[in-house]
Amino acid sequence: MDDALARLSERVQRLEDLEAIRHTWRDYCTCLDSEDWRGLADVFTEDGVVEMVGLESFAPGADGSYRGREAILEEFYKPAVSGIEGSGVFATGHLSTNMQIDLDGDEATTLAYFFEIVANEQVLVGTYQHRFRRDPDRWRFATLRISVRYRAKIEASDCGGRSLREVLDKPF
Repeated sequence: MDDALARLSERVQRLEDLEAIRHTWRDYCTCLDSEDWRGLADVFTEDGVVEMVGLESFAPGADGSYRGREAILEEFYKPAVSGIEGSGVFATGHLSTNMQIDLDGDEATTLAYFFEIVANEQVLVGTYQHRFRRDPDRWRFATLRISVRYRAKIEASDCGGRSLREVLDKPF
């Protein structure tokens, strides 16, 4: 019976790890889209790395590697979002899907797709590749590679609605 209990415990731990990884990924998208910089920093390890590939034609100077939480926020995310017209309202909105997770002890790698509308006028489609690491309090991104595979300018008029920050500020 001890062997069966050990196998069950391993299976439960695997399920909990998979769900925790999904939560970190969800937190990333929500924090980015609501400009919750403290929350966004928390999804990265202290020595985390963001690699941006394929954004150069849309945001010159954005491609490259950003190392450490402070650089990730101050040199990449904050300038990218503040440079978008309508920042704070409709700067970004993500749909992220098809996450594949490969667990290996206290580390995991993933591949996920994203579809993003930026400032009501650009569509970006690409992939996220994550290298996760289990920290004592949660799973975090040790590396995040964002690859834009497709981008297009769209025409939109009479855009309106509520920012994600407004939605989050009125919980149930």
